[in-house]
Amino acid sequence: MRFQARTFWLAKDADEPDQFQDAFELDPERGIAAIADGVSSAIFSGPWARVLTNAVVTGPPDLDDSAAFQDWLARQRAVWSGQIDISRLTWYQRPKMVDGAMTTLLWVELRPAEIGEDGLAKNYRLRSFAIGDSCLFHVRQRQTLSMFPLEQSSEFGLNPDVIGSIDRQRDHQLAFKAAEADCLPGDLLVLATDALALWAYHHAEAGEPVAWDDYWDCDPGAWRDEIIAIREASQMRFDDTTLVLLRVIEETPAPAAEPQPTFPTEMVLGDLVLDDGALYEESEMAPVVTTAPEDVVEPAGLEENVEAPIELMESPEEAVDTSKVADDAEPGAKP
Repeated sequence: MRFQARTFWLAKDADEPDQFQDAFELDPERGIAAIADGVSSAIFSGPWARVLTNAVVTGPPDLDDSAAFQDWLARQRAVWSGQIDISRLTWYQRPKMVDGAMTTLLWVELRPAEIGEDGLAKNYRLRSFAIGDSCLFHVRQRQTLSMFPLEQSSEFGLNPDVIGSIDRQRDHQLAFKAAEADCLPGDLLVLATDALALWAYHHAEAGEPVAWDDYWDCDPGAWRDEIIAIREASQMRFDDTTLVLLRVIEETPAPAAEPQPTFPTEMVLGDLVLDDGALYEESEMAPVVTTAPEDVVEPAGLEENVEAPIELMESPEEAVDTSKVADDAEPGAKP
């Protein structure tokens, strides 16, 4: 195991959690985590975000090999389309399938940088990849070292770069951003979708960086109440909001495999556009000057995140309610 984790999420409409379009996936043993923000105005973006986060964590694509990446993306698009029963779509949903679903995507990988005598990693090289405006905050001793992939709040917009579930022959237009940094045990990696990330960028630019460590021991209900209060104070956009906290640790041996019970999922987690020549562009993380708050919060236990396969069923816990997909929004527009 390379990190411990806490996860928090809140739907755009707190009273309709089944409409949640974000997604996240974690693999503490291999040190990989992903987060995505499905575009709610497109069709079935929550399932598409879930497909991509699961695929990235299961086997990250090789961005240095254009052909291999395109094959990987084609497989994920096939998985997404295979979950949808076209015969059950309404007359106004069918035209939306031409454009399909859209989502941002961010993932991080912890690669061993120093190996101890026991063969386990003592510290790591952090690699980060992103399309769109889901963001990473790298925190050490309560100070934010860097923010990725955006450098300032003005870069957030209503139409971020997205990965599409339908091949519209536009995969040559955009590229992943990538960054690397040294990562030490005790560091906190914060993954956040755009509404929360923008709020945090504003705080950093005002000289009042968010004390991310304080959320480690936060009760999920208290966190949701805080987000709702921030929204109602007009300090954060009303949008699906996801926070993933990863506490980096010295690598520990993987536990012995045991049969795991299957739990129902409590939510459905919601184009890749790449240059054929250069699949990603190197991007330096934006440095942030902060002042260290007072007490360091000791990590609590690992909170598990159990996901279930996506199917197009009537239950909101297992699939998308096609009757609730907006028919008047422009695909690609942020909620």
